[in-house]
Amino acid sequence: MAPRLLALAARALVRTSTTQLRAVSTATLAERAKLAVLDPQRNGVIEALTSSNRPLLGLFNDIPRHKIRESDARAWAVAGFEFVVNDGEHSGSDLLYGREENALLQRYGLTPIQRLPREAISAHGDALACGARGTMRPYALTLEDAQIYVEAMDFPGGAGPRRHARGAYPVRAGDGAMTFTPDSLREAEADRTLACLQFETEEYLFDDEMRRSVLKVLSKRGNACAFVGALDASMRCGDAARVAGSVAELCRDAADLNVAVGGVVGGDSDNVLKHMRMGMRLVAPPVFASDFALHGAVAAAAP
Repeated sequence: MAPRLLALAARALVRTSTTQLRAVSTATLAERAKLAVLDPQRNGVIEALTSSNRPLLGLFNDIPRHKIRESDARAWAVAGFEFVVNDGEHSGSDLLYGREENALLQRYGLTPIQRLPREAISAHGDALACGARGTMRPYALTLEDAQIYVEAMDFPGGAGPRRHARGAYPVRAGDGAMTFTPDSLREAEADRTLACLQFETEEYLFDDEMRRSVLKVLSKRGNACAFVGALDASMRCGDAARVAGSVAELCRDAADLNVAVGGVVGGDSDNVLKHMRMGMRLVAPPVFASDFALHGAVAAAAP
């Protein structure tokens, strides 16, 4: 083989080596699997948000539940992703992940978040009962929208609101025991579910009073994230610069109320770092999971 071709082949081998590309060790993967088996309700995102200031990398998944492979989950985990948003809003029922698929993601330390249509209410609790550790609510417009969503995420308790509260359905502990009593069910799910409310409308991003009122609802609930939908916001108002300025204000307001901020962030590394410095904790690239194989193939074929 000619020296130049040999050099190209050597570089390609290094680039495609799983050892060279690995961001997470095999020992870490094994520990994650152990924790998921011992504690199926574990929420790695909440643990990280409450114990550190580091950002978390996630992805938006558009792979139907009947086509997800274990090798997909393993590749995402090894690459450094820590949460997966299963997009049941734009991809229909094929992206409503069930117990088996969510358990698969959990074993690799990929916290499953179920995105649902704006009309969903009881489906948020159903998704949690199926093993999702968080849900995402899009296109909210009013303070009441936020209040209903937060109520739907939790079981009724005390004299609090009940109309939209999460329905009681048992979950299974690591030893297989089912939570057939209200106390055991509440204990199993307490502080284990993440409420992600999308900020992608003019009402939530541009109205200062509304934005702060909604953030207070999320802050009172705890374990919540204001997730920015910049593309939808830009589409609705037609002013990307105004959206960017509002995202910075959202990050400042959310920090004051101890609410995490997340979003899809594109562009170069400088733009990603800019959003992290603003306080964005949950960051996802503008690439759908179904395109990861293409990106990997192109990178592997490049000289």
